[in-house]
Amino acid sequence: MANEYLDDTLHEIGLITKKVQAEFGRLSAGQLNWKPAEDSWSISQCLDHIIKTNHQYFPVFEAVSQGRKKRTIWEMLPVLPGFWGRMMLKALSSTSKKYKSPAIFRPSVSNIPDSIVADFVRHQQNLTRLIKATDHVNHEKTIVTSPASFLITYTLKDCINICAVHEERHFLQAKRVMKQKGFPGQPVTA
Repeated sequence: MANEYLDDTLHEIGLITKKVQAEFGRLSAGQLNWKPAEDSWSISQCLDHIIKTNHQYFPVFEAVSQGRKKRTIWEMLPVLPGFWGRMMLKALSSTSKKYKSPAIFRPSVSNIPDSIVADFVRHQQNLTRLIKATDHVNHEKTIVTSPASFLITYTLKDCINICAVHEERHFLQAKRVMKQKGFPGQPVTA
């Protein structure tokens, strides 16, 4: 690959896919949609959120891969992409505090079909295909804009790493749901 970091990042995305299948693939719709509290997310909502968030980047990846990506004025400012990339990667790490997701990234609030794990796997395959299609451009020199705000810009490399870090964060969140008291099918301890 032209962008050396990409093998490792795509490997991480592939691992998340396998972990999601292993951890959640055999759960029922009730288990996938169970929430420990009204203001908490279910496993399904965590997966739906990842899909919705990544999907916002699909047009960007397609435009870059097809040579149609035009730089905006904000993307031309020299300091902002590095600043925003570092900040977003730090903010989305699994050890950072909880943040409220922008509205365009929020998951469905109703019951999500139990096909969510299979939908997630298909989504990951599409994500990987679209990212690989951008490998002919220099990811450190290609600047993209966040779907959340036109003011937030970062390198394509940071964008792809943000996707991977974000997936890990919400995979761990979904795993914590299974450990909550009252999770359906959880053994009762005395």
